[in-house]
Amino acid sequence: MNPRWTTRRRMAWITLWSGVLYPLLVLFSKSDQLGSIAGPYYVFVSAVVGAYIGFATVDDKWHKE
Repeated sequence: MNPRWTTRRRMAWITLWSGVLYPLLVLFSKSDQLGSIAGPYYVFVSAVVGAYIGFATVDDKWHKE
């Protein structure tokens, strides 16, 4: 495991898990405001996880060459 990516990997996992747990929060809180921000929230979660995967892949390719 590359130590440069430890913090980034942790951030991606926490973001991914928060995206999984968010619907439970909306369900149990019964808040209309939490439900209304679901779209932008999932765009943000997707961007963070996607950026990690993308940059990790590019970094791996650069270090193999």
